[in-house]
Amino acid sequence: MHDISADILALSSEAAILSRHGLVSFANPPACQILGDDCKGKNLKELFGPDVAETQASSFIIDQPFGSSHYAVRVNRFEDGKIIFLRRCGSSPLLLNDALIFSLRSSLMNFSVSAELLRSRAEESGSPELLASLGSITHSYYQMMRVLTNASTVMSMTEGTLVFAPEQHDIAAFVTALADTVGLLFPQVEISLSCDKLHPIIIDIQLVELLLLNLISNCLTHARGCTRVSINLMETKESLIISVDDNGCGIAPECLGSVFDRYCHGFDMDNMLSGAGLGLTVARSVAHLHGGTLLLESRQGKGTTVRVSLSRRTGSILRSPQESWNTGMQSILTGLASCLPDSCYTEKYMD
Repeated sequence: MHDISADILALSSEAAILSRHGLVSFANPPACQILGDDCKGKNLKELFGPDVAETQASSFIIDQPFGSSHYAVRVNRFEDGKIIFLRRCGSSPLLLNDALIFSLRSSLMNFSVSAELLRSRAEESGSPELLASLGSITHSYYQMMRVLTNASTVMSMTEGTLVFAPEQHDIAAFVTALADTVGLLFPQVEISLSCDKLHPIIIDIQLVELLLLNLISNCLTHARGCTRVSINLMETKESLIISVDDNGCGIAPECLGSVFDRYCHGFDMDNMLSGAGLGLTVARSVAHLHGGTLLLESRQGKGTTVRVSLSRRTGSILRSPQESWNTGMQSILTGLASCLPDSCYTEKYMD
């Protein structure tokens, strides 16, 4: 297995290494450029950390920093070894700038104001058809806001202009309230939460909310057959670990390598209406800001687990001002717009 795998990896243009018994036994030239020419023989944990070295999943992907760049590290286990591929993340920039974002936000604001005027007229008339159409229009507004929020967040993080304002929060109480609200909006899906007794943690709560909503939205949008979403919180001395797990269709192995920058790749018609492919990119970037990582394990036909670590050593970073964030129900309606029905975009929920 060693000789055959090494021969194959030597021909790969993608950075690749082979490890056995926790040590690097082979690294092709692209991998040596990233890890150093002396990486052969080194301990896997020393090079990649415990997540890559100790995770027992048969295949998974995690983001890892090497130098000033982040890489998608894709791991496949075999017997007593691992084959690991590395690919630099975020090679294709988003085609956005401040003027375009301002123009889109202005148009969406006019869209919202007009919709509210129509809402009052529709309620006066009591027409079910008008109210249903208005719900659809409002839903489309929130879908566009979700895409714009994710896209502008990725752009701001890439350019280093996003405000990062961590404060101390009771994360257990926050996630409990969020899970309860999502459960009310999705009675057909079991939303469960488990957590140990957690200490308060210093985080940017609005960014962590954005992270969680993107992970939950991915479960409910892309995991066909999903009937359960489980959220688990636990802590170590150094980190808070957030796991989001679903029992849906899983991700095909050939698609696993591009999940962190899916927006850079083509879409088939089945996925064209399910968002811009930015959810995991946003979640990964939020984890980076908190000194953490994101690991994704998917079992095709059984489900997907995303595990995010947030460092307890997060500190404040001074950035340029950003636009204010929505909170509460408005942010949930935006964050889950790709999977909620039109009926959630009525006065009952929006008030």
